[in-house]
Amino acid sequence: MSSKNIENTTSSRGSDNTVIVQDSFTDVLTGWKVEQQDPSGTVTARDGILEIIQPSGATIWLKQKLVGNYEITFDATPIPFTIEGTKFIDRISDLNMFWNATDPTTEDGDVTKNHFDASLNSYNSLNLYYVGFGANSNGTTRLRRNDGSVGRPQITGYSTDEHRTVDDHAGPMSEYTRLYANTPTRVKIASIRPTKDDPVNLKWYANEKLIFGYEDAKPYLEGWFGFRTITSHWKISNFKVTRLNE
Repeated sequence: MSSKNIENTTSSRGSDNTVIVQDSFTDVLTGWKVEQQDPSGTVTARDGILEIIQPSGATIWLKQKLVGNYEITFDATPIPFTIEGTKFIDRISDLNMFWNATDPTTEDGDVTKNHFDASLNSYNSLNLYYVGFGANSNGTTRLRRNDGSVGRPQITGYSTDEHRTVDDHAGPMSEYTRLYANTPTRVKIASIRPTKDDPVNLKWYANEKLIFGYEDAKPYLEGWFGFRTITSHWKISNFKVTRLNE
């Protein structure tokens, strides 16, 4: 396994313009499954916006399985979030997501067949890729490859001095790896079957800048996608999954 940083992995296979999934977020969430730690949290779809307001952890799973070469795109805007009487004042944090997630306890790997309590630890049994962008109160941006163990192995990451670990190989946080209040981040995720000419199976972009590229010796090439966050307020729009050329 190896990871590629911003500078040395920039290619992406072209789209064949086939839309697999698209959600205009008008008034219903029939295509999604919501899991939240705190029942006072809310997830609503209205006027083109998926709005997520959560005092604790939450995951919003897309019910449709994604297979083959595909690209996910969406815009995510962090709204400053305050919980009175706590340390959380105007917090922006945790534009997180799971993809190619599978559950080994279900016959077909469907993660939406079981119910998780939405704590991060509750998903330890799953196989998945996980990016936490602007996590830890905007102090880290990390890529993980969960393998069903409690360790949630980190592949690489960016961090401030306060949060740095030995796995933060990508360097310090920068203008490209941070969140900005009330400012949308354009996310693009490419899941690609590796080839000799292009061995990178995972590419993750923020505002068209490649943040993570990863060559996985045993790649996860299909599964379920989920928005993930904790103690935050988000507005998501323009969600689309498009087929990429094989």
